[in-house]
Amino acid sequence: MRTWALAWVGGVLGGMVVAAACGSGGTGQDEGDDCPIGALECPCTTGGACNPGLVCVADRCINASIDTGDDDPSASQGTTAGSGTMGGTTMGPTTVTTGEPTTSDPDTTHGVVSSSSDDGILLDVGSAETGIIPTMGCQAIDMLFAIDGSASMAEERAALAATGSFTQVIMTLEGLNGGGIEYRIGVTDDDDHGFLVPPGWFDPNPWFDSTTMTPMEIANAFNGAVGQVGGIGGASTGCEHVLSSATDLIDGDPSGFVRPDALLVLVLLTDVDDYGAYDQQGGNTCGLGCATPPSSLMGLHDALVAAKGGDPTGVAAIVVAGDPSAAGGFNFCNQPGSCGCVELFPGLWDCDIFHATRLYDFAGMLGANGHAADLCDGPMSVPTAVETALTTSIELACVNYEPEG
Repeated sequence: MRTWALAWVGGVLGGMVVAAACGSGGTGQDEGDDCPIGALECPCTTGGACNPGLVCVADRCINASIDTGDDDPSASQGTTAGSGTMGGTTMGPTTVTTGEPTTSDPDTTHGVVSSSSDDGILLDVGSAETGIIPTMGCQAIDMLFAIDGSASMAEERAALAATGSFTQVIMTLEGLNGGGIEYRIGVTDDDDHGFLVPPGWFDPNPWFDSTTMTPMEIANAFNGAVGQVGGIGGASTGCEHVLSSATDLIDGDPSGFVRPDALLVLVLLTDVDDYGAYDQQGGNTCGLGCATPPSSLMGLHDALVAAKGGDPTGVAAIVVAGDPSAAGGFNFCNQPGSCGCVELFPGLWDCDIFHATRLYDFAGMLGANGHAADLCDGPMSVPTAVETALTTSIELACVNYEPEG
C-alpha cells in the first residue's frame, strides 16, 4: 500500500524539509433426456441460467414463485454490488458480488441474464457436454490488466500473478457465455509504459492469446509480465494512473490488441486513485503530490468507447482499489483512506489504501458493465475479486454485447 515518508527540515517540525514518497454458476450435469438442462427441477446451464420463468438455486432450476425460505424476498443469498455515497455524491459500485445468485429477480441468476428466443430455447448455454454453441453475445474478450507498480502493491501483484491463481482466472474466463470464449490478455502499468511482456518474449504480439497458447503458458507469461511492473521506473509521487495509462494504450493502439468483435475488459488494480484529487499539489493540506492534472473521466470513457466503434456496451471494467465510501481515517496530509490509517507517532498518521473515488466513479459510469471490489479485503482476495467479477458483471456484459457483423 502507499505510504508517505516524511522528513521535515527548515521551519517545520524543528526545521526539517519535507520529502514525500508514495509507495504507497451453475454447472449443468448430464442427467439424460429425462431432465434437460434449464428445465424445471433440472440442472442450470453453465452460465447459471434456466428456461423463462425459472431461477437457478443451488444448481437447480426452480419456479420463480417458490418460497426459498428467505424472510425478505428481496434479499440475496450473497452480497451484491451496490453504490456508495460520499458527501451526497454517488461513487458507483462499492462491493463485489459473492456467494449464490439472487432469487428476487426471475430474469437474472448468477449475474447473467437468462435469455431465450421466442420458442423458449436458451441462448446463453454452450459446452463440450451439451454441444450447444452460444448464439448471442460475445465470442471473444480482450482483457487488459493495468497494475500499480509501486512497492506497496507487491503483495497484491504476487497474489494475482501466482500461476495457480491466474490459471483459475483463465478457466473462469474460458467458461463465460457458455464456454469457448477466445481471449487475449495484455499487461501494462500505472505510468504509460505500454504493453509489458516477460523476459525473453519473442512473439511479435505483446499479449497472450488463447488461440496460440495453453492456459498454463498464458498463466506463466502473465506472471513474467507482472514481474516487470514497477521494475522500469514508476509514476512520480501521487501520479499513479492505472485508468489513464490503460486508456492511453488502447487509444490509437497500432498493435491490433483490440478486436472489433471482442468485449474490451479493463482490470484496474491500485491502492490509490487515478491522478487522485487528494494527490494533486494544492489538493491536500501538505501541498505535496502530483503536478499532472487528471483527465476528465468522461474523456477517458469516450476514448475507450471510440476504440469499440462507438458502442459503449463493448467496454467493461473491473476495479480493485480502495472503497471511497469506507471511512478508514486520514493521513497527515488529510488524504482520506479506506483502511489501514494509523498514527505512526504523535501527530503523524499514515494510511495503507486510499480512496479511489475516480476509479469507482468510472466503474459506475459503465453501469452493469462496471464492477468494483475493495482492495482492503487483502492481497489474497484480488484474484478472487477478478473471478467474481468475471462470473457476474463481465459475463452479463458478454451476453449483452452484440458486435456488428
